[in-house]
Amino acid sequence: MPPPVWPPPSLGWLEVALPLWSRRWRLLLSALVLGLAFFAVSLFRPLMFVGQSSFVVTSVQRPSSSVGAGGAPGLTLIAPGGASPIDLHVAMLRSKVIGDRLVERFDLVRAWQMRDAASARALLSRRLDFTIARREGVVYIEATDVHPQRAAAIANQAVEELKLVLRGFALNEATQRRSFYEQQLERARQSLEKAQQQLRTSGFDRAALRAEPGAAATSYARQQAEITAAEVRLAALLRLRVEGSDEVQMARAEIAAMRAQLARLEVPRDEGSGAFGGRVRELRYAEQLVETLTRQLEAARFDVESEPVPVQVLDRAQPVFTPASPNPVQWALGGLALGFGLQAVWVLVRHRSRLARQDEHYRQRLEQVRAVLPVRRQGSWRLRLKALWGQRPWAIRGQVES
Repeated sequence: MPPPVWPPPSLGWLEVALPLWSRRWRLLLSALVLGLAFFAVSLFRPLMFVGQSSFVVTSVQRPSSSVGAGGAPGLTLIAPGGASPIDLHVAMLRSKVIGDRLVERFDLVRAWQMRDAASARALLSRRLDFTIARREGVVYIEATDVHPQRAAAIANQAVEELKLVLRGFALNEATQRRSFYEQQLERARQSLEKAQQQLRTSGFDRAALRAEPGAAATSYARQQAEITAAEVRLAALLRLRVEGSDEVQMARAEIAAMRAQLARLEVPRDEGSGAFGGRVRELRYAEQLVETLTRQLEAARFDVESEPVPVQVLDRAQPVFTPASPNPVQWALGGLALGFGLQAVWVLVRHRSRLARQDEHYRQRLEQVRAVLPVRRQGSWRLRLKALWGQRPWAIRGQVES
């Protein structure tokens, strides 16, 4: 009889199916036991309720944006790195500032029995879920809590806290622009007073009067005032934007176009004591600059008072008294699958180990491995424990009687 070939030829899927079929009742029992255990655990877990609110991100049209093309844009356009405004608002909702405000407002440290505010904020971040519908531009907020009223209140308050943060950003930006325009307007008024004083002290030239320089001076002064106003807007924009942003590049292109148009209007000025046309142009320029800066300052003041926010509440959360979790059926199915899987792995591992013991080479290799293992010392803790167990009083008494 020829010696058996090892390893034997593979039987395909039968090598897995036959061991499992031979232990089918054990697999079924393990699945049922673990499924019932999971089902029982789900019954003792606290019920969790979900409150859902939603909001949309809109673009804010500020009064200052209608004064000139270089007006500072709203907060919806400052998302860095090419991120969308929705991502920026969701990042604000996940921030530590809003988390601390929600923890303090609802006293979540005491309500959730946490050690400190940091632990309550970490649990809040896990219980708050944000879903973004990019096509519709809607953000959904889901808050989970053991009380349905508090879950709905947290979802609604998260939107309100976001609006407060955005309102603070808008107020800070508008305040900076108002302060900047006030300084520039004060300088423009001083320049206007200086131009008026120089015009009073200059003489009147008959040739300049016959040329009627009023219309040309007015046009030249208006164009130069617009350039100066655009430069002021650019300086205000550089306080809030980086040099390579699209808004800064557009503002610089606008200034370059204005300067090219001004170059076509420029004519040589008289350098004598009676340079009446040049003084008139300087006066008109100062007047136009003061008028433009005054309009921008009024728009900045209106921005401070209006406090626009690019967030509109779409749906407010209402208490839902149907628990969202735990679901006993899902827990039971998960327990069945886990029990079946663990028992199946155990059956297959034992089956493979039995097959391996039938191999002569495997047994020889096993003896070699055991031979190189360290020999158990006589004073090991197991031998000491066995000796102490043999010295117990009733065991000694039994040995003596025998």
